[in-house]
Order: sequence, then structure tokens, then C-alpha cells
Amino acid sequence: MKTVRLFWGLLLILFTLGSASLLAEEVKVEAEAPPQEKKENLLPGVALSQGITEITGVAISPLLGVSTVGAWHYWNAPSAARGSLPWYCQPWAWGTGLAVLALCFLKDSLGTAVPGVLKKPFDMVELFENKASALVASGAFVPLVANQMAAQLKAEHPEGLAVPAGDILGGTLAFIDLSWIMVPAAVIAFLLVWVCSHAINVLIILSPFSTVDAMLKLARTALLALVGVVYAFAPWIAAALCLAIIALAAFLAPAAMRLAIFGARYASDILMPWRGRKRATPETPHAFTLGRLAGLPPRTGGRLILLEDGTPAFRYRRWCVLDERIIPMPDGLRHVEKGILSPTLIHQPSPEEEGRTLLIFLPRYRGHEASIAGTLKLHGTRDHAIVRGFSAVRAWLGEMLRRGKKPLEGT
Repeated sequence: MKTVRLFWGLLLILFTLGSASLLAEEVKVEAEAPPQEKKENLLPGVALSQGITEITGVAISPLLGVSTVGAWHYWNAPSAARGSLPWYCQPWAWGTGLAVLALCFLKDSLGTAVPGVLKKPFDMVELFENKASALVASGAFVPLVANQMAAQLKAEHPEGLAVPAGDILGGTLAFIDLSWIMVPAAVIAFLLVWVCSHAINVLIILSPFSTVDAMLKLARTALLALVGVVYAFAPWIAAALCLAIIALAAFLAPAAMRLAIFGARYASDILMPWRGRKRATPETPHAFTLGRLAGLPPRTGGRLILLEDGTPAFRYRRWCVLDERIIPMPDGLRHVEKGILSPTLIHQPSPEEEGRTLLIFLPRYRGHEASIAGTLKLHGTRDHAIVRGFSAVRAWLGEMLRRGKKPLEGT
């Protein structure tokens, strides 16, 4: 519970610092600008450093970022101008976002008092909420901030905002507006940071411990708070920090994207089991790599198939759309292990050696373990250690409850 309180305390600090720093920046701009150049409805983020910070902060937590910026701009705009503000600055938009955040606070506060498994369906709903918020922010918020950044640069350096293109395009177009470059670059930077932040949501639904969930969210919120605190004292240092975060996100993006795809399919099978059961194909089941299989990175998606010579193999496409490749399963014992949420493929080089998990199947194949093992000529099925523990407890309770009853005939 203390961890959750710390998490939401940092969230409140972020709200306060972000609003205060944005307000201070706006007042400073208005104080220095001539009267004829003042604008009542400037969006937050007109400065280059502020725009970079906003895009990075919103990418880390889209719903929180958009709701905060919208609420700040609404309350600091004149009453007569509030009706002409962008959609996300209207009370129905940021009010809905804050209400959803309040529900997330309630879920996380109560989640520490219940087993993590009982909280997972709500975490999976939050996973899809994060995707929807990112979709809206990348299409309707980030381009506005990028355009304001371009407009600011144009106002300060009108001669340097355009790139001569007459020689390249044969004179048909004299200049290329820098906003044509800044908007796609801003959207790409947003998506790179968001997909890495979204990986935390996937790790939360995979973790069986509520404390680990709270620590993951605390780490993400601490990063948000760091960006806000640094910006409050030194905007350009905050911009440099955000550029470093974007560069690191670009390096981690491929692994984060694989994790995001895996998390989306895994969560959709649990939240909509009827849909998964209709699409289950035990003869060629969907699977994701967990360990290094012939050099493949973890969470590579594909199917387990049976080759003509009777060898099970993993079939996948590079980058999901490129050429198809097939990797035979290593020799040894191959069992399908029954898990609590989904089965896995266990490989043992020999009976004396310890097995390791190679593949994890989607939850839709829970209950199809025997069919998968038989169709793909594996070496049978076995129970997960937790399932075996539950079975042992159930058998022990059965033995205890049978004591005192009339003995069976012949005993």
C-alpha cells in the first residue's frame, strides 16, 4: 500500500510541476512579447524545448499527458475563448481522462489487498486503454504541438525555416516548409517512446505479483516526474534529457514492439475467450518464443507446425510481413506443459537434464494440450508446478475430509 501511495504522490507532483512550469513559460512569453504579438489561444508547447518535453511526457503516459495539458489550457484561457479551444481542452475530454485515471487509482489501491491474478483482467483493460489513448494523442495532439514548434521557429528565424527545393523539384516548388518534416518526426518520436512505455503495461499483465505491478508503475511515474522537475528548472536540459530518452527508445523499440504485439494478443484471448476459442487451430497453434530459439529474439510470433518428415518446427515471418522462415525444434524430449492461463512447450535435451521453456502458446489453447501434443508428435503433456501444487493440496484436503467417514467395503 505504501508503494501505491508513493506512486500516486509522484503523480500529483507531476501534475503540479507540469502545470506550474507551463504557466510560468506562458507568462514569460506574454511579458516579453509586444502587445500586438500576444495571442490568447496559444497551445502549450510553442517553444522548442517545451514541445519536445510535452511530446516525450505524453508518450510516456498518453492519457495523463493529454488530460493535464487540456485541463491546464482550459483553466488558464479567458472565459470568452474557451469555446474555441481544441477538443482535448474541453471539459468533456480532459474530465473523462481524469475520471479514468481516478478509476486506475482505485484499482491499484485495492489491488495490493487481493491476489494479483484477480486484478489482471482490469490491468488488461488498462492495456487497451493505453493503446487507444496513444492512438488519439499521435493523431490529434502531437501534430498540433509540432505545428506550434514550427510556427515558433518561423517567427524567430523566418529565413531558416524553409529548405530550397527549386533545383530538386525542377522549379515547381520553391520551398519545403519545415513543418512537413517536424510533424512526421514528432509522431515517430512519440511512437518510439510510447511503445517502450507500453511494454510496462504488458509486463504488468504478465506479472503475478501486485507489488511488482506497483513498482513498474512507480518507475514510469518517476521518469515522468524527472522530466517535469528538470523542465521546471532548466527547459533546455529537459529537452536534452527527452532527446536521450527518444534515442534510447529507438534502440529498445524492436523488442518493445514484439512485447506489445504479444501482450495485445495474450490479453485479448483472456478478455474475449469466445473469440479466441473460435480462432484456435491446435494442428498449427499460435506461439511466441520465450528463450533464444536458433538465434531468434524473445517474443517472436509464429506457429508450431509439423514438417513432412515428422519433425515439429516453428514457422514465422521476419518483421511480421517479410519472407517466411522455418526453424526445426531441437532434438530431445518435447512436452506441452499445462499452465494456469496458457500452455507452454518445454524442451529437455535428455531425461537427466532440466527442461527449459521454448514457446508459450496463446491462452486460446488452454484445454488443447493433448491435441497439440498428439497432432505435432510431441512427447505428451505435463502439469505446471503451480498446478501440481494445487492438485497436491486438493488431494491432501480430500484425504483429511475423508477421515471419520465410513470406510469403503473391503478395507
